[in-house]
Order: sequence, then structure tokens, then C-alpha cells
Amino acid sequence: MKLPRGKLSLSLGSLLFLLLTLLFRESPELPIPPSSITVSDGDTISMEIQGERETIRYLLMDTPELHHPSRPVEELGKEAREENIRLLSLGPVRLEFDRERRDRYGRLLAFVWVRTAQGEIMVNEELVRKGLALPLVIPPNGKYSDRIFSAMAEAREKGRGLWGRAAKRIFTPAQLWSEAPYLAGTFVTVNMTVEKAEKKGRRLFLRQGKVTLSAYRSKETEPLWRLREGDRIRASGKVLLSHKGCEIPLVSGLQVSLVSSP
Repeated sequence: MKLPRGKLSLSLGSLLFLLLTLLFRESPELPIPPSSITVSDGDTISMEIQGERETIRYLLMDTPELHHPSRPVEELGKEAREENIRLLSLGPVRLEFDRERRDRYGRLLAFVWVRTAQGEIMVNEELVRKGLALPLVIPPNGKYSDRIFSAMAEAREKGRGLWGRAAKRIFTPAQLWSEAPYLAGTFVTVNMTVEKAEKKGRRLFLRQGKVTLSAYRSKETEPLWRLREGDRIRASGKVLLSHKGCEIPLVSGLQVSLVSSP
């Protein structure tokens, strides 16, 4: 039985679309030689996929900025890029995707694996383990989040990278604000008393003076939501400047320790 011409064209077009979709999905799983990869910074690379140059943003982590349009080069940004290059040079690379394939900028979102003589390593995880990145989980993507946060805990315990830097720079909120222009983009520790604890939807803000700790609600930050006004705490993280003062984003309860409660 012959199909009408219109239906035949539709069927062939649908089949071709399906084949191309499957091919695109599978092709990044094939080994990609390191020589074909361009490294932009610690969490962004580009490579040829199906004849198109694609930008790949690493999933579930964030390294210090090298090319931000409104921020200077941040502490450990160059070191993160250099380590990214070193890890990618160890062997063939493959990409693994999560639930959401692209971000709003059109970049592919991926876990980047490198095949070595000892087995595969996840570059995303290794950069966090070395203290050159912090976790950054944006739903609906979240596969391997337990591994990423375990790597963060290990880096913190061993004092690697940003954790070692932060441990040596201890400030009060007043001191941090007075030195803010010089500390933006660096990792510090601040000893503070929570003057105001404010919850807005999924966000938490802990303030003293011109210093604010901010966090999105998740299982990793849940302990922070139990903090109250009057609590004395010690927090570590990266200093960001805003028109309201200094902000230190928190992605895990591990970044804050309770010193005392009123």
C-alpha cells in the first residue's frame, strides 16, 4: 500500500529528525581527544560536536571568575583554569548530561569525564575536591550532587585551595566592610553575631552591619535555616560586593559553624 506523498514526507522527516537527535545525544559519549578542546576557565570549555562549535558549562560547580563582565579576575581563577587544562590532558574526554541539556545562554550543561590509565575521573568533582570550585546546584539538574558535596567536605577538611585561604583571613563584619574593595573576589572567614535573620521564599539572609550571608534552601543548607538572631557564628566563603554591602553566598551548612547562642 502506498502512502500519500504528504504523509510519506512527514514520516521520512520525522525519522530523520529522530536519527539526528539520537546521534547528537550519543556523539558526546564518544571519546573526544583533548587536543580538540579549548579551555576558557575552570568551568567552561568548547569543542566540536557534530560539526558545530559548542560551549560546555560544567554542571553542579562554579570556579572563580576570569571573564566576568562586571567583576575583576577572582582569587584562584587562574589556578582553576590551569588545573582544568591539566585534568583534560590526561586522556580522552566524554560528556554526560543531566535532565536539562542547555542553560539560558545556549551552553551545553555536562559532567566532563576523562579516561585515564587508572579509570575515569569526573573533572567537575576533582576541581571541587582540590578546593578550586564550590558546588552550584541548579534544579532540575542534580545528578552526582552527593559526590560533589562530599568532595567539598574533603577539600574543607584538608584545607585545600579556597578553604586554606579563607582559614588564614579572619575578619569581623566591620573589618571586612572597611577592606571590602581589596577583598572582593577573595575567600575569607568572618566572625559575626546575627543581628537580623530574614527568610524570603527559598532564600535566607543573615546580617550584621554591612555583611550579609545568603543561601538558597536545599538539603545542604537546611542547618542554616535554624540559625537565629543573636547567634554567634563563623562563616567562610567568597566576598561579593553590592550596593548594600558585602555578601558571602552559602551553598552548604559546612560553611558555617555555630560558636554560641544567646
